[in-house]
Amino acid sequence: MANDHAQDRYDPPKVGSEFEEDKFSEINPGELFRLLANDDAKMYRKSNDNFAFDVKEQVEIQFDFNEKAYVKS
Repeated sequence: MANDHAQDRYDPPKVGSEFEEDKFSEINPGELFRLLANDDAKMYRKSNDNFAFDVKEQVEIQFDFNEKAYVKS
């Protein structure tokens, strides 16, 4: 029996996530982050201890220092 190369693909499951969960206070200023751990979520750039810049809408937003944020590794 011959191998069918179109059917002989091995796609191993992903290990973990490409996003690291952090608190807003632990992110360095200038670093990009998201509030959800997926590629479709809004991106923000931390500007100082309490604020981040919404990259798409060009507005600055205040965040709680304990808020969960996800940084793509």
